[in-house]
Amino acid sequence: MPATTAAFDSSSPDRARTRRERPRIHSVEKLLLTLVTLHLVFMPWALGAMHLPAQIASAVLAALGFAVSLWPRNYTAENSGNEAFRLTPWPRLARFPVFWLGLALLGYIALQALNPVWTYITDGKVFWMMRIKGSDWLPPGIWAPFEKWGPWRVFMVFGSAWLTTCAVWVGFTRRRTLQILVGALAANGVLLAILGVAQRMTRTNLIYWNFDFPGAMPFASFVYKNHGAEYLLLSLAAACGLAGWFYIRGLRRMEKSNPSGVLAFAATFVAVAVVTSYARGATLTMLAYLLACIAGFVAHQLSLPKEHRRTPILVVMLLVFGYFLNTGLDALRAGEAWERMKSGLTRQDVSWESREWASAATWEMIKDAPLTGAGAGSFQYVFPLYQHRDKRLGPGQLFWQQAHNDLLQFPAELGIIGCALIAAMLGWWILQLVRCHFWDNALSVCLVGGLVALLLYSWFDFPFQCPAILITWCVLWPVVTLWTQFEEQRG
Repeated sequence: MPATTAAFDSSSPDRARTRRERPRIHSVEKLLLTLVTLHLVFMPWALGAMHLPAQIASAVLAALGFAVSLWPRNYTAENSGNEAFRLTPWPRLARFPVFWLGLALLGYIALQALNPVWTYITDGKVFWMMRIKGSDWLPPGIWAPFEKWGPWRVFMVFGSAWLTTCAVWVGFTRRRTLQILVGALAANGVLLAILGVAQRMTRTNLIYWNFDFPGAMPFASFVYKNHGAEYLLLSLAAACGLAGWFYIRGLRRMEKSNPSGVLAFAATFVAVAVVTSYARGATLTMLAYLLACIAGFVAHQLSLPKEHRRTPILVVMLLVFGYFLNTGLDALRAGEAWERMKSGLTRQDVSWESREWASAATWEMIKDAPLTGAGAGSFQYVFPLYQHRDKRLGPGQLFWQQAHNDLLQFPAELGIIGCALIAAMLGWWILQLVRCHFWDNALSVCLVGGLVALLLYSWFDFPFQCPAILITWCVLWPVVTLWTQFEEQRG
């Protein structure tokens, strides 16, 4: 068989195989799966990878995974389920639009970093930005110490997301590999949920009961509670997707048991943890997502012939999960979370209102440099110029590191040029999914729903400023696209 560069799912619908006859995953793909899983699982436990050492480790793991994904593979009949052949990944990478678009985005960020028009000055106690002369024909940026965050830190985080995304697209060729990765993300979410619940039960504000961040609002291993809840939204989508897929497969195969019940239980536990995180926006997003999943599940049941419906079992499961949900919320005093949410929705505090003020000021920042932006990683350094115009934002008193609105902060920093490259990548993923009718597959539709829900929620918060969330969100796009394509091949 001639050399091939296309990803494939070697489980053919034309040859029914038992578990014993299933082709083995290639050793190189196993190594890549290990690196990618380690990378994605490691980041949330490393305080969301918000600090420099974790980001350096993330970049190293991303580079290693990318290198392994490009390693040529010799497939034997044991690996392919057919005849032997050689897989050369380079041509597949060259045909991958996201590779070139991501490379262009990183190049654009580098140009901004090499053309600073603001520079960081400090006397050891406070810092300020000083205007300097930059090139008029290059996109502007800022200079700030690497350890203080700035364009090169953004370059490193975006580079890790880009390398890992390309590694998954080029190096994963088996549906089983994708299933293991999604399962690991769901399991990791459950472990983080257990940690967060334990923190709430012991009434501690210390991460791992040891690390203190004065003024922070931690949850699980995240310094910021909203980031913890937002990461759990991705894990919840993974658990719901796997539960739906296993359930439908069980119906098709008339299995007596399958993991769908356990996965649904895990999703319920993660949902409880999100509520008790006190992250109001994330809780509302989670509830909307779960209601959509339940509505889809009910619609699927009603579409089945009566003899294939499992109404009694489903009623019992819903009652058990409902009892667990209610008991868990009561035990964790979730009434406090609901009260906080109510105070925000009724505008009894200024948390959400202040975000609207910050969004308005960020929009002014966008209008001053709509095409090029102010520079990657520049928000916290340039925003004070706009903050002082609105006394409600506490000029001279509050320091806004983020806009609390990613859908405005990215245009403010990267401009139309940078955001057009990001939009093109997202558009390519959506086009591939639509071509494969992703809505016909339970895992695909649940994952896509979770990814889109988090994107919409970013209008009210800054989840994509957390590397653990940003990189996981980016990597799930090739995962769900490959899964949908493999499922379509299997019919």
